[in-house]
Order: sequence, then structure tokens, then C-alpha cells
Amino acid sequence: MQYTEIEKKLMERCITLAQESFERGDNPFGALVVKNGKIVAESHNHVHSKEVSAHAEMQVMYAVQQLNQTTDLSEYEIYSNCEPCPMCSFMIRELKFKKVVFAMRSPYMGGFTRWDILQDKGLEKFTPVFNKPPVIVHGILEREAVAQFEAAGWTIHKK
Repeated sequence: MQYTEIEKKLMERCITLAQESFERGDNPFGALVVKNGKIVAESHNHVHSKEVSAHAEMQVMYAVQQLNQTTDLSEYEIYSNCEPCPMCSFMIRELKFKKVVFAMRSPYMGGFTRWDILQDKGLEKFTPVFNKPPVIVHGILEREAVAQFEAAGWTIHKK
């Protein structure tokens, strides 16, 4: 699959944020919210310093939702160095993101590959809460993301 230079640069930023997260003593996750190719919000994990639900994805979604005072983020894309977990995936669906981009599959509990939350068409019947499934793009800089997790001591289960 081909990726744009913009997608690669955005994923590089996620990986940098994930490294900063790890260096601060948290898990190696970084996420961005993007509109028209420009970063609107970025964050790393805050699970160890804040609370267990303070995933990088949750932090950026909350920031953009507060900025826009809406639950309709259908003009936005979310990027993460790792596949969003089920909690983050439900929030992505409820906030109606148009696109989800991630580098690597979740080592344990992906909201796309293990539980198909991100593509579950059945959620559409719960309108106006959920919208149609977002476009999913994955594998951008996957080797770099996997190497980062392995360096942080995570066991990566390869299929």
C-alpha cells in the first residue's frame, strides 16, 4: 500500500510523541488529530501520570472536542503509532472521525483487528450517536513502531 508524504510525516510525529511518552515513564503511545493535513492536537500517553483512561488518543480527542464544542468531528482524522484500543475506538466512532491511521497493530487489544469496533456497520443503526465507519489506513512506518515497542520491553505477537 502506498502512503503520502504527509501521512508519513504525521506518523513520524506520532512515533516521536510515543518516544517522549516512554522517556517520561509512560507507555510508548503518541497520537494526533489532523484536519486538512495540519495537526490540530497532539499528545502522548498520560496513563501513569494522570489516570488509566488517559491514552494518547483520548487526550487528543478530548482537546479537539473541547476546542470545537461538538461531538461531530467528521472533518478530522486521528493518527496513532499503535492501533486504538476498544475504549478509544468507541470514542472515535462516537465522535465520527472520517479516518483512522495507525502504524502497527495493537499487541494485545485492538479496536480494529481484535474487536471490530472501528468497522462495525451495526453501530450505524444507533444514529445520531454513531456515524458510518471511518476509513482505516494502517502499516505506515510499522517497522519503526514495532521496534519502538520492543525496545520499551513490550512483547509483540506477530501473526
